[in-house]
Amino acid sequence: MASLIPNSIACRCPTSTKQLQIVQDSLLTWMPTQSTPNRSITYQTGTDVAAAGILPVASASIGEAAHLNHSERINVIKTLRNALNSIDLHETPIVAGVGAPSTRETIQLARDAAASGAEFVLVVPPGYYARVLKGNPAAMHKFFIDVAAASPVPVIIYNYPAVASGIDLDSDDVVAIARAAPNICGIMLSCGNVGKLARITTVVNNSSFTTLAGFIDFLLPSICVGSAGAISPLPNIAPEFCMKLWRASRGFDNAVDRQFAKELQGLASLGEAAIIKKGLSGLKQFLSQQFGYPAAPRLPLPLLEGDVSAQLSENQHIKDIMELEKDLN
Repeated sequence: MASLIPNSIACRCPTSTKQLQIVQDSLLTWMPTQSTPNRSITYQTGTDVAAAGILPVASASIGEAAHLNHSERINVIKTLRNALNSIDLHETPIVAGVGAPSTRETIQLARDAAASGAEFVLVVPPGYYARVLKGNPAAMHKFFIDVAAASPVPVIIYNYPAVASGIDLDSDDVVAIARAAPNICGIMLSCGNVGKLARITTVVNNSSFTTLAGFIDFLLPSICVGSAGAISPLPNIAPEFCMKLWRASRGFDNAVDRQFAKELQGLASLGEAAIIKKGLSGLKQFLSQQFGYPAAPRLPLPLLEGDVSAQLSENQHIKDIMELEKDLN
């Protein structure tokens, strides 16, 4: 049957069908970079979330990529790969953030990330000269096309205006880039625009191009319009709960199923919002209190004043999520 959308496209990415399917049918989480006082990297949370079936994203926004130098960003990927291999998760793919202010540095990071065990790279628009790039879409398109052409592994666009000085790719931008760059296999929409997600999934063939919700708080509505998954910081504290929501969101056989998924979605949305309000520092302090992981963010980010961990622990939505997480383990 001919497509109802005459301009639909299919991107052909040089990766295995199995690998691509994993990313097209998944929850992902940003991994905080956990450093000891002597700067050595540990990744216990990476093994915990991956064991639950969630894909780890290293060296991205919550991974403090902006505060890591090139060698540290690559070491994060190597450390995570070794941690996953140590629990026999050799087939679990790593998505590595490789965004940088220049095309050259982004390409070099992509190459080094691939050599260090990343199966996909995540590229945020370069925001330092955002004013210029906002006024020149062709230059922005060329950035992604050039990076994709040089990357040895498939590229996922990371549309997150909050960390890209307000650069916000629209659906026409995404379709144009996907047409021109077959090694771009998807986009992560942390702009939170469900309408944009619907437009992209309608025009771009989802069998070879993955569209992901950029937060778990709109997972359920995003799946209704074609999203293949979502990313969230929430799995760092409750991976099994997040997987329960993921499974519930993918099947609405009856009104009871729909209501159950809606209830889980509401709780996840409230819990994620509580974490995001405390920011990266708050998340790391909570993980330290709950699991003993290093709490300090990289300077100049400060530790938050007051007992942030207690504030999150006493948040009713977080308490409900952690109670469900305990029951699921």
